[in-house]
Amino acid sequence: MSARENPFASHRIEALPYVFPPGLEWAHLLAAFEAASWRSAIVGPSGTGKTQLLEQLAPHLEARGFRPHLRTLRAECTLADKQALIAEVGALAAPDFLLLDGAEQLTTRHWLSLHAAARGCAGCIITLHRAGRLPTAIETGSSPALLITLVEQLCEATLPEGEAELLFRRHLGNLRDCLRELYDRWDG
Repeated sequence: MSARENPFASHRIEALPYVFPPGLEWAHLLAAFEAASWRSAIVGPSGTGKTQLLEQLAPHLEARGFRPHLRTLRAECTLADKQALIAEVGALAAPDFLLLDGAEQLTTRHWLSLHAAARGCAGCIITLHRAGRLPTAIETGSSPALLITLVEQLCEATLPEGEAELLFRRHLGNLRDCLRELYDRWDG
């Protein structure tokens, strides 16, 4: 089997729709963003769907006439990368809309500079591991039940009894890492 045929391949995982908690859907989330003047945070631990949700937000914003610009900061980003991002954001103007994944990678000084640079944007939605930089619109989370749902969507199979709980605990609730382990198992 090729890597692309593995049901847990990254392109298949990235194609999954974000699974909202009960009672929440796109209309509710968009209303929360709008109520916060389109300046909000998606908050949650690693591997709980923040990036996926942010990426899937872009077409909803386009449908409202915004021009989303998705940017990502990771731990390996350099000071020059962060300064370049701030300069790039400063050149944006409405209807440009900043979607920033990994805002916790910015120091307070860099965050304040980016936040000021983003004033010309129609909106700014960021992801963070914990609340604080912008009002929280949604907190992402994970559970063994959600892992079971994702596995069923990916390979139309069910994990053996208790396996979801074991994976979930072993990876401290990080569903991305759970799915990576399943990729390796399927491959092996």
